[in-house]
Amino acid sequence: MSIELLTKTKVGKPIRHGGVTIFPLFLGSNRGSGAVVADDSLQVSELDSATVPQLQVTNLKDVPVIIPAGRVLEGGRQTRTVNVSILVPAGATITIPVSCVEAGRWHGGSQFRDSKRVAGRNVRMAKQRGVKRNIDSYGQKFSDQGDVWRSIDYELSSRALHHESSSYLAADGFVEADETLYATLSEFMNEPLAPGQTGIAVAYGNKVAGVEVFTNPDDLSRSWETLVRSAVLDSPQSDEQDITVDVADIEKFLADVAAQEVTEAKGTGLGTEYHIASDRLVAHALVDEAGELMHAYAFAEI
Repeated sequence: MSIELLTKTKVGKPIRHGGVTIFPLFLGSNRGSGAVVADDSLQVSELDSATVPQLQVTNLKDVPVIIPAGRVLEGGRQTRTVNVSILVPAGATITIPVSCVEAGRWHGGSQFRDSKRVAGRNVRMAKQRGVKRNIDSYGQKFSDQGDVWRSIDYELSSRALHHESSSYLAADGFVEADETLYATLSEFMNEPLAPGQTGIAVAYGNKVAGVEVFTNPDDLSRSWETLVRSAVLDSPQSDEQDITVDVADIEKFLADVAAQEVTEAKGTGLGTEYHIASDRLVAHALVDEAGELMHAYAFAEI
């Protein structure tokens, strides 16, 4: 089983606020592993000899935990984002690949906290392209750190923001600073998740921007605010307010992703990873050892 699992995703009726359209996605699962999305009980720290592209995590639970790619971990010597989706075995301590999203700081403690944020689409696309290249060339899951920093510079400068350590989280905070974006986020947060919903597809105007899928409604529920916030933050201020995509467009996008050339890699923890990167889109998926999809995303250039 691979990223083609995305074609089994069912697309529901969209909700729309402020030029952002979110479609509910449904990918049912009888996941037997009992894995759950990581929460604050996951211990994250710098390595004994701290290094930018790696951190150490300890899973204190008696079931595997999923760390979704793109999650932002705040603290340590600098804030990082997780390069790939990871299934950490129960009770295990492992080293994970990360990218810096705070270029101007290399000091502080060794411990991290979950920022409850996910890196935006542009940052994740830059990260994924670098990861795919490095897996293909060297078998390593590091990003092109320079490309990631340039994408964060764009996120800040495009919003006329300056931050002393060039932190992505400063760009993320623009949601509260912008009255229109904050109103849009609030409207979405008042919308209930559809029964059985496990993912979202996001569109702006007539363009599909991306999809993010779990297999368990509880996983999506824990990630809902984080994902919607990122979708709202990334929304262009477009004049195409009356032009929207439909269910068929989302299904076409999912089929397009599944048809791309895929690089397979052993999971950082348990399972198997699948990676896609082209000039039009990027995608990444993690499946467990039984072939069940743990987490997947795909983003398009728009």
